[in-house]
Amino acid sequence: FREACRRAERTAFSDGETLQMRGDKTVRLCLVASGAVRLGRYQHDGSFTMISMIGTGGHFGEVGLQRKAQTHDAHAVGPTEIDVLSAAVLEDLLRQQPGFAMGLWRCTTARLNALIELYEDARTLSIPQRVAKVLYVHAGRGSVPEGVACIQRDLAALLGVTQVSIGAALKELEAANLAVPGYRCVRVKNK
Repeated sequence: FREACRRAERTAFSDGETLQMRGDKTVRLCLVASGAVRLGRYQHDGSFTMISMIGTGGHFGEVGLQRKAQTHDAHAVGPTEIDVLSAAVLEDLLRQQPGFAMGLWRCTTARLNALIELYEDARTLSIPQRVAKVLYVHAGRGSVPEGVACIQRDLAALLGVTQVSIGAALKELEAANLAVPGYRCVRVKNK
């Protein structure tokens, strides 16, 4: 990935700043150098439906490269730095750096697996079980060492349920001594 970072153009974004909009014709692969990116789509009523939160080391934009237009809206979560690879640079790297291609493949495969699990969980687990699983999987990956930096709205969007359902699930997990909801975070116990 060193060669990719060397050839990338780094751009800094502030919290909430737009990185790309659905339909943009400027296509590129974006590597999250620091911070996080909220990926999703704006609905007809103006609301935003989050599809994924991509943290440091993750990437997005590969679908847009294939379709010749961006397929999702992306916004910075906190101060965020993005390494941008143009389509031409990406193609060159994929041909010349097999390790880079393998790294992208592994990351994309892991993301696909996570989406399949979310779909399966929606069909087989209760909402509290789904919330517990998401919290357990993501605990310690970001700015909260023993938990997850998030708000109930984001959890609701990720799981496709209401904020009221998330609130009830968090209360149930707290009563079971599995999680402690806090300000803009949830701490995970007994991990």
